Amino acid sequence: MKARLLLLTLLAGCAATEPAKQVSVARLPTAQFPATADCRPELDKVNAQLAAEVAERQRVVRAAARREETLRKQLDALKAIERGILEREERMQTQAR
Repeated sequence: MKARLLLLTLLAGCAATEPAKQVSVARLPTAQFPATADCRPELDKVNAQLAAEVAERQRVVRAAARREETLRKQLDALKAIERGILEREERMQTQAR
């Protein structure tokens, strides 16, 4: 949502500049667009915001992965305890016979 708002701000700021001249598709990689320089501050803001959002999402994913690993270890420990209990019960039953 924030990215959309920033993009709209960027487009609004760039819309106030004069339109770029028509350029053929073949010349696009080397074409100079005067409006691009005028929109640099808006592009920098969007770039910074997107970088911050990506960093935050990566932090959340890493935290979730750590939490998942912790829960997996706890589950493995509980399964080992359960196996130990079942094996002990089985030994007790075979000794009682």
